[in-house]
Amino acid sequence: MKGISSNIFFKIQQSYIKIGYMKKILLIINPEAYHIFRFSRNKAQILRILSEIGRVYIVETQKPGEAIEIAKSGVEDGFDLIISGGGDGTLNEVANGTAYSGVPIGILPLGITNVFALEMGIPMGAVKAAEIIKTGKVREIDLGFVNDKRYYTMMLGAGLDGYTVHNLKHEFKKMFGKPSHVMVGFAKYPFYDPLPIEIEIDGVNKGIGYEVVISNISYYGGKRKMAPYAKPDDGELDIVVFRESGFFNDLKHFSGFLMGLHHKMGTVEFFKGTLIKLKGENVYFHVDSEPMGKLPAIVKCAPKALKVIVP
Repeated sequence: MKGISSNIFFKIQQSYIKIGYMKKILLIINPEAYHIFRFSRNKAQILRILSEIGRVYIVETQKPGEAIEIAKSGVEDGFDLIISGGGDGTLNEVANGTAYSGVPIGILPLGITNVFALEMGIPMGAVKAAEIIKTGKVREIDLGFVNDKRYYTMMLGAGLDGYTVHNLKHEFKKMFGKPSHVMVGFAKYPFYDPLPIEIEIDGVNKGIGYEVVISNISYYGGKRKMAPYAKPDDGELDIVVFRESGFFNDLKHFSGFLMGLHHKMGTVEFFKGTLIKLKGENVYFHVDSEPMGKLPAIVKCAPKALKVIVP
């Protein structure tokens, strides 16, 4: 295990083994995850379940971004299964460390919302999620790939969405949980200047939008469908374009999204594509609720890039 134990100097806390084990399992835990108690209070039971399929090595992250390198090291060291124990941000990092490696990943949903796990039908209880890892099946899913350097499992959001994530501090998010995005969005809205975003999909100019979501899954922020036609394994990304801006339009769009009616609004359009280019001056964007700075963004669909254990 040279990459895990020596090259990168990640500390393996413990090793759990059952006679006749089948796999070598790397469990990456984010100790700062919002619902870390789901793991800590059920740790012994979870590890007993996982030890039925292999030898389990636990590594805790120490800082943002570290799970990418831990996962990459796990792939290099020949681990058969890598588990993301955290929220959607931790999962994003694990996906970036395992994309196209052929190594499947399991999910222990310990974050605030765990949108990807919801989309995959993975239960929020950590013990039940561990059972899925033990008994589930492997599904190959697509990923989004941004500016040739960052994969995402769920979505890219540009415009007001990106501006909100840019202003959402980690401490505030951890303190208030699910409502934090909406709270910051309303608090910062008076200072927000809607800016046009130029959109090109598969070489075709699609005009201007003021909010653009490039989604790999249908859910957004929970069990609400931003991109109702999206499938994570169809070889395409779904693009949602909000054509109008301003207070009343934004309020209408937000209300429509909450009620599941935005796809019926004339000011919202839906597209599919494999190569999407977004341009805009001083327009913030995010991927999987992690701030990425400002446009431009070139987004590619990475087909069947990730193997995920699902029910």
